[in-house]
Amino acid sequence: MKHLINNVFMLFVLVLLAGCAGNNNGQTEIIRKVKIEPVQQSDSLQVKQYSGIIKEAAEVNLAFRVAGPIQKILVKEGDYVQAGQVVAQMDTRDYEVQLAAAQAQYEQVKAEADRVIELHNRQSIAGNDYDKAVSGLKMVEAQLKHANDQMGDTKLTAPVSGYIQKVNFLENELVDAGMPVASLVNVGHYQVEVEIPVSLYVQRENIISFSGLQPAVTAEEFPLQLLSYSRKASNNQLYKVQLRINPASQPKLAPGMDIQVNIVRKNPAGAQSCIPLNALFNDNGKTYVWVYQSNGTVQKREVVTGQLTGDGRIRISGGLDVNEQIVVAGVNQLNENEQVEPLEPVAETNIGGLL
Repeated sequence: MKHLINNVFMLFVLVLLAGCAGNNNGQTEIIRKVKIEPVQQSDSLQVKQYSGIIKEAAEVNLAFRVAGPIQKILVKEGDYVQAGQVVAQMDTRDYEVQLAAAQAQYEQVKAEADRVIELHNRQSIAGNDYDKAVSGLKMVEAQLKHANDQMGDTKLTAPVSGYIQKVNFLENELVDAGMPVASLVNVGHYQVEVEIPVSLYVQRENIISFSGLQPAVTAEEFPLQLLSYSRKASNNQLYKVQLRINPASQPKLAPGMDIQVNIVRKNPAGAQSCIPLNALFNDNGKTYVWVYQSNGTVQKREVVTGQLTGDGRIRISGGLDVNEQIVVAGVNQLNENEQVEPLEPVAETNIGGLL
């Protein structure tokens, strides 16, 4: 009986030792769950926004080309006039007399010249007399044209459409030729002035479009046309850009308004990849990401970062290819070649992952 009890005790000890040995060798490995995303391609276009101000294209001085008393002023300050509209009328009496005299002289000389030309055609007159008659006719034709032109210049018309800014004379006042009777704000087009930094100025050949936005007028952007770049920077190292607006397309815009100018340019580096900022981590002064491998492990890879995209992402100019899988959360807790398990994406019908 004693012998049997000893055997049972020894068997129990052996089983216990075997169980302890098994627990030490079979320690469970913890596999970390990580969130991964594919590397995306960033836009090849970039949009820069600057503040600009609308200005009139020019202020035009309106003046008669002849001298005399003003008979009638047909506009007042603030009036809108169309191109070709009469602004003022000069007294025409002196120019009517001049035109009548030129007309009479022309008719007299032409009658004489016609007779001489007829005799010349019959070879009945000297060539010298013929030349004098033709020259005389050309001279009185020029005098008649000049008298007609001066008569037409007694009407002052607007060369472009716009608003009368100022009227400088009253009716019956005497003006000399070239004296500004009124000034006109040219609204054939508006100009927008905007200042851009050196970094954009040197890349201006990559700019493909300009557009404007004034929320108080319209919620939609409207096109702007490039007129010119300044060739000299201001004291703030900014270069002035002149742009053009067609007022007919935006009739509510007016000189003096400030607008947002959007400048679209091609990315000088071409299309790049972009990733979330949370995917980056630093090691010994270099920037890395964890790239998820097909065997379920992660590997550290150095990347070259570019500009921020403005939506929590950053452009990557080197080190990654589009659609490669990277870890985007908890990157500081991983190790090289560590086995990980991707988190399942949350379904739209399982908000919060509660199901």
